[in-house]
Amino acid sequence: MSNKCKSWVWLYAKRQGDKAYCDLCTENENNEFCCIGGTTGSLGRHLKTIHGIKPLTTVTRRVSSGRELDNADTLASSTMTSSSSEVQSSEIGAPIPRKRRRTYKNQEDDRICNSDKTEQIHQALAKMIALNQMPLSFCSSEGFKQFMTVVEPNYKICKEGAIKSRLKALKSSVKEIIQKNLRDSISIACTSDCWSSISQQSYITVSAHIIDNQWCPKSYTLTTHEMEESHSAVNLAHQLKNTFDKWEIETKIMAVVTDNARNIINAVNSLTNVSETYDLTCAAHSIQLAVNNGLQQDGIDTLIQLSSKVVGHFKHSNLAKHALTKMQEQLGLNQLSLIQSCKTRWDSVYMMLDRLYTNRCAVTNVLADRSITNVAIAKKLDISECDWTKMETVVALLKPLQVVTTVFCGETHSPGSMVRPLISKVIEKHLKINTYDSEVVVSFKQTVVSQLIERFKLNNLTNIISSRQVASFLDPRYKDLEHEEIEVRENIRCKVQNLLVETNTSENRVDNEVPIQKKKGALEYLYGDEVHEVNDVSTQFQCYLAEPQLRYDFDPFEWWKSHEKKYPLVAMAAKKFLSIPATSVSSERCFSTAGNVVTPKRNSLAPENVNMLIFLYQNRQLML
Repeated sequence: MSNKCKSWVWLYAKRQGDKAYCDLCTENENNEFCCIGGTTGSLGRHLKTIHGIKPLTTVTRRVSSGRELDNADTLASSTMTSSSSEVQSSEIGAPIPRKRRRTYKNQEDDRICNSDKTEQIHQALAKMIALNQMPLSFCSSEGFKQFMTVVEPNYKICKEGAIKSRLKALKSSVKEIIQKNLRDSISIACTSDCWSSISQQSYITVSAHIIDNQWCPKSYTLTTHEMEESHSAVNLAHQLKNTFDKWEIETKIMAVVTDNARNIINAVNSLTNVSETYDLTCAAHSIQLAVNNGLQQDGIDTLIQLSSKVVGHFKHSNLAKHALTKMQEQLGLNQLSLIQSCKTRWDSVYMMLDRLYTNRCAVTNVLADRSITNVAIAKKLDISECDWTKMETVVALLKPLQVVTTVFCGETHSPGSMVRPLISKVIEKHLKINTYDSEVVVSFKQTVVSQLIERFKLNNLTNIISSRQVASFLDPRYKDLEHEEIEVRENIRCKVQNLLVETNTSENRVDNEVPIQKKKGALEYLYGDEVHEVNDVSTQFQCYLAEPQLRYDFDPFEWWKSHEKKYPLVAMAAKKFLSIPATSVSSERCFSTAGNVVTPKRNSLAPENVNMLIFLYQNRQLML
């Protein structure tokens, strides 16, 4: 046998060429094994499974004469004492210690999480806490520790103070981006509102709205800080002024949109650096105030109270709730829960009545089932056929008002130029009194229409032109001012023309005639006149008037992006007035975020941490 046969299997087998034969098997058995390349795995498995022989501790034993032992018995009984022998004694069948090659997994376990990697994890953790509105204590929670032992076993868990410092650094970087964008804008419109947390801490929020150089509307939350003093007009004005000074935008504020509270309106009017203050309350809030006055009619108010009791019954009774779900499934209706109205939630009355009327059959069947609803409750919650008819009528009356509110409160920027045209269209198309209207409907329409006209000053024939009227003229969808009285249209155009003249004479003005320096041609030489580019105020204004009005569903910002060079002065004015939002919803949304930050379990959160977490989440698009 060749000296190359060093495996223990050759003690029980012999090799002929590239094949091996087991010595323990008879010749008529299939004891032929292929050994191409010297692999002995199949032969070893044969010896283990068929003959029950385990591998020896020592692969090859040589005696001093260089001859290999012939069998296992001789090998087990031999004792080598010569220093030249290579025999290692061990018990047959003992496991063979083997030094394994280092695998990738073992290398990963031994890898050190260096400082750069640790800092990356710290910053990613801070960003995750900001984006998911998580508590700062999450970084030291047991769940996070267990998670990191799998992801990065050698990562050293940081403390809350370290994460807080990273959050502050993240806030500073986001703030720098916002400040740069605000510096580059020619005008800024703001919204503001106040809110009280679950721990009775009062906060004021200020957000900014601009249109950038690419005619893309941008919205940023500037602050949500604590306001310890009373909400008087003087204190609110002081808070707004401090915020503008802190962000260095006091000279660029075009308007501040707020709700209809008298204290905040007086506070905005007292700010000397705000150029537009007339008729700039939140359009959605004004609509809700008008609707609430209309719903106070005797017939409608009674219906709302009854509907609220029915919804409350299904909200508090699990038996009735499950029965309603089964009944909806049997009737092929969408399995939707009933909605309860809330005084502080806009359009909640409409949503309650609409959902209740949609599930009329299911609700009626459940209330009529005495195994689910007893007689006393069913009698108390009974809705007559007349009430169902009245409910259908009220839903139809409230729907256009709910739709226009949704349009004003859209996620994308809804400019104030939409307010007067859409309110006028709602009055003209949906609140017009018809001969077949009932007394309740007529009373509701009259009340709501009078409220809308008063709150939005639609019949204002004075010389005071609001910023929303100017914005409507500068919006190519409403530039013809069809929603305004004829006398008012001319006043609006005159004011816009005066604004363009003032802009033209300011430090950012465009020269009336800009000579073009170029080589004179033969005709220019003969005429002896210089070539001028006519770009004065009157020409731009008249050309803009001659432009056809866009459809209501076109994007005015895209139109101005393609016409800015043609009407630079008009475009500058449009960028200022179209940046004013229709509502103060952007500030209202901050309070929804604040409700997720200041929870019952986190009601002692420091005001500076509340401000930081809300600021990062509301401006999260700058972190992605």
